[in-house]
Amino acid sequence: MKLCEECNKAAASVFLKLAVNNKVTETHLCPACAAKKGMGLGLETGAFNISDIVGNMSGYFKDFLPPEKRTLRCGACGLKYSEFKESGRLGCPECYKSFEPQLTELMARIHGAAQHAGRAYAGGARLRLSRAEAARRLGELEAALKAAVAKEDFEGAARIRDAMKELGPRHG
Repeated sequence: MKLCEECNKAAASVFLKLAVNNKVTETHLCPACAAKKGMGLGLETGAFNISDIVGNMSGYFKDFLPPEKRTLRCGACGLKYSEFKESGRLGCPECYKSFEPQLTELMARIHGAAQHAGRAYAGGARLRLSRAEAARRLGELEAALKAAVAKEDFEGAARIRDAMKELGPRHG
């Protein structure tokens, strides 16, 4: 039987294990100490709510932020980076500039990339041109292609060729 790490008197029945940044910490608490820390689980009444548990754990994550990120502040509104990590909300538009390296790292971790690539719908709504307009644009692109090849701008010529392919099949 393990004793509560807070009061060292009662038997621990609430076991909290946190893994953040490859650091694992275990906390063993009695129900009374767990309730004092905001970890009242509602198990006594049978009203178990997982969102209460997750919401009450945010205070524990402050300990895992490196000291330089804990003291980092936005120059305009004064929001601390640790407060942003708790709430998930920035205070003002200037926060994006103040926390840019941290936000870039966070977005890369969450989404796999820090730059938005956009989303195109396959076969979705596109600009529909009349046959005459499509023919006129194809003529302009052909002239631009000849000029690019004459200047030996092969990258530009490849872009123009791709634009012609894009325009051609839908309107030909």
